Amino acid sequence: MSNFVELKRGMTMRRWIAPLIQGIFWIAVPFWTITALADGLAHSLFQQPRLLSGGDDLGLLALGLGFASFSLTRRKAIALLVLSASLAIDLVPWAFAILMVVALLYARYHQRHPSGPLTTLGRVVPWHVPIQLDLSDRYMHLHVIGPTGSGKSSSILMPLIEQDLRARRAITLIEPKGDLSYTAYQAALRHHATVIYFDPHRADCAHYNPLSGPADVAAEGLSWALNQITEAGHPFYAVTSRVLLMYSVMAVKETLGEQADLTHVLDFLRMEAFREDILRQSHDLRVLAYFREQLKQIGARTAQEQRQGLLNRLELLLVNPDIRRVLTGSGHFDWDTVLRDEISVICPLSLARLGESAKVIGTLLWHGLAMATYRRLKAGTVPPYFLYLDEFHQYVTPDLSDYLALARGYSVGLVLAHQDMGQLSPPLQEALLANARQRMVLGGIHAHDAAIFSQLAAPYPLPPTLRYLPRGRAYAQLTKHGRLTRPLLLQLPHIPLSEEVLPHE
Repeated sequence: MSNFVELKRGMTMRRWIAPLIQGIFWIAVPFWTITALADGLAHSLFQQPRLLSGGDDLGLLALGLGFASFSLTRRKAIALLVLSASLAIDLVPWAFAILMVVALLYARYHQRHPSGPLTTLGRVVPWHVPIQLDLSDRYMHLHVIGPTGSGKSSSILMPLIEQDLRARRAITLIEPKGDLSYTAYQAALRHHATVIYFDPHRADCAHYNPLSGPADVAAEGLSWALNQITEAGHPFYAVTSRVLLMYSVMAVKETLGEQADLTHVLDFLRMEAFREDILRQSHDLRVLAYFREQLKQIGARTAQEQRQGLLNRLELLLVNPDIRRVLTGSGHFDWDTVLRDEISVICPLSLARLGESAKVIGTLLWHGLAMATYRRLKAGTVPPYFLYLDEFHQYVTPDLSDYLALARGYSVGLVLAHQDMGQLSPPLQEALLANARQRMVLGGIHAHDAAIFSQLAAPYPLPPTLRYLPRGRAYAQLTKHGRLTRPLLLQLPHIPLSEEVLPHE
């Protein structure tokens, strides 16, 4: 009983002592700062005798540190820095002039060597100091890992998107739920960004033509998208299907140009009269050699089986009516224009509404943007562009490693989020860990994943409590100006997510 009374008495004392010390700090430190500054300037400029000695200055600084140590915050740290500068002016002759020269040199250096706008990831626990990345470091790509409910979307992705949109930096967001997209869309409208809200479930959704751009690139993107639905089987048949698709797209695009869409490819494979009409207008010797000679050598029956197999896979791609509507007809946007005109594209590809078709269209969008990046001008001549992929493994193609290595040269940075390393194939894991140099790890990850990130942080240690971080906190393993920095525990911001409610729901 006596221990309980003592504990209660101690808690009561702390309850009134802490505000008292804080009040003394905010009265004393500003007063000492003004006194020291006035004393130093009077002595330096007007040769007045000093009121404070060197011992007095050091004593005041020690008292300030003592008061602040009870609960150091960012504002208290700034107040102590200002006090230190004032005491230096009082203690060192002409310190004011020296500080001004240093400030001017610092400003001139940053004017000549701008690092670009800074983006805040969070604040260091417990000092409340913001941790920021400049543009050059953001081009090294950010990897975010945390299980469902850990706060990836509301505490990392959305705060970063908000900062990009506020700074007039264009973004593309592809994610599988919808609430993050709708919140980002509202932020884009609030900041007057030029934005396309690509939600296939909406009747007014913009159309996207996956055949836009070079024919070989369009065929490759279609091939990867088809693999999201069903594999082509044996590697021989997979290659055969891919070659047939490539030459079919090349033939249709040569004749119809940018008006060609997926329905024309379906008709080319399904209808012999349409196919012959397209081939009669073709002047591409590669296309003619393939359809007039190579397919004839394998026989009409085998050629028809190959066409039917590819046709079936394409029909599966368009089985969802919403997907068929937005992927056929003339496209309302293309990725070259999006990158050139700094247009933001927000894509809520809800698995609940679109099923497996969501992954298909995500792959088409990702591949189109990736290929358009390579057609962009080099870095330094184009504005920054940031691509956010939540559950990115559902969309990316096997060439992700090359893209991560090259994208920074085109002023494109990626933010790749997912739940655990087990979702990724070994090649995808290797590509991600080798090329995404900025990492944020939230609580709740698997023990195997924690071991991976502990190895990546070496020679700096990660605490064994990494897996048990509460919601709203994360460890950041950052690379700044090419150098790995010590992992930091961050307090994350929070932006509540809101989900759109459609009229008929």
